Amino acid sequence: MDSELFIREMQLKDLEAAMRLKTVEGWNQTEADWQLILADNPHLCLVVLAADEVVGTVCAYSYQDKLAWIGMMLVDRNYRRRGISKRLMREVIQRIGHKQTIKLDATPAGQKVYEHLGFVKEYSLFRWVRSKEAVSANEMETEKVQEVSPADFPEIISYDHKVFGADRTQLLRHLFERLPNGAFLIKEGGKIVGYIFCRLGSKFLQLGPMISSTDIAAKALISRVLEAFEGHNLVLDLGVHHANLYPWLESCGFAKQRELIRMYIPPNKVKEELANYYLITGPELG
Repeated sequence: MDSELFIREMQLKDLEAAMRLKTVEGWNQTEADWQLILADNPHLCLVVLAADEVVGTVCAYSYQDKLAWIGMMLVDRNYRRRGISKRLMREVIQRIGHKQTIKLDATPAGQKVYEHLGFVKEYSLFRWVRSKEAVSANEMETEKVQEVSPADFPEIISYDHKVFGADRTQLLRHLFERLPNGAFLIKEGGKIVGYIFCRLGSKFLQLGPMISSTDIAAKALISRVLEAFEGHNLVLDLGVHHANLYPWLESCGFAKQRELIRMYIPPNKVKEELANYYLITGPELG
């Protein structure tokens, strides 16, 4: 059975098949998301071929060779229970090596698979979805929120690095270039105390990443996105360490959808400052 399967590095020509696999699963990624990861990490993006057809994928995004984020783990439903996901994971972990911290966001179903590969749970997140027809019961307080400009990037990158634990310059610039009108910040005393970026997906506008010093700033940033993208389906992934925001999100028209489990292979050398780390970019990018 194994002789029928062949792992190789992903190529641009594979993206059509990769998009087909993710569409079947109802995921939110676009071809631009795949291209970002592939362009920056070609040796960490893999496919499995069966009879010259792509039947599985996995990708890892490396943040400055310090933190590698594994995502885009997909296997064609007709080829499951053949050990494909484990083979892909072992191969990408081997390619990442031992110098980087390795993390991922798993579904509850995938958690046990990853535990067998050496991953342990760090904490839970929950996905929240807001339909374009939803109505907010809150009066939005967004007067302090500003649009991000290119001149803000040095301070944003410094703030983000401190909270996230690794340099995400390339990712943040990519998000801004793709959707500049979806990037906002708040300043107090001339210093940034919170920011948010957004990403257009195939099904939802994904809110995140978002770093904030306070819940008040976090609410204002999310409210500003609701103003800017009224009439869009929205999604965000929020850690349980900010569970006090759950009632507020519900009042804004969001509904809790499902759990995600943040996992890592010990030792965990890159840790987020959870008090300020609100929204992730997405399960495929952390």
